[in-house]
Amino acid sequence: MTLKEYNNAVTLWADDVYRFAIHCSCDEDIGKDAVQEAYTALWEHRDSVNVEKVKSFLLTVVHNWVMSQHRHHKVHEDNAPDLIGEKVVAPDVSFDLRDALQKASAKLPEIQRSALMLKDVEGYSCREIAEVLNISETQVSVYLFRARITMKKQLIALGYDNNNR
Repeated sequence: MTLKEYNNAVTLWADDVYRFAIHCSCDEDIGKDAVQEAYTALWEHRDSVNVEKVKSFLLTVVHNWVMSQHRHHKVHEDNAPDLIGEKVVAPDVSFDLRDALQKASAKLPEIQRSALMLKDVEGYSCREIAEVLNISETQVSVYLFRARITMKKQLIALGYDNNNR
């Protein structure tokens, strides 16, 4: 990959990669870091990355990096002492559909959220998603099915149903 091809990849895919990173991480700062890591990895592996597979490579790096950050955060969260006297806040019941979808998707396992986002937001095929997430196409279908069922349950629990439009 030449410098021109690398710069072209930045121009073409930066917005898509950033949007995917935000959806995967549910955090803008982590998303920005993930994009930076992805383009750094692309530059470091520029000689071995096929120009036609650049977007897939970038999305794979973002997904893997965000997953490692979640695991790292989970380890530190599990080792943190319990907070005593923590103030309990009642859930906010006023929301619109976009907020409800964000809340519901945030509760999905990372792999399901990534598969759902790639399929329904980015429009990838199951084959392409399998390549990005490094899983089988069958497993992609299973994750999508489970994610949609969970999303439906979460939306109902948040008070959204087809009659509340």
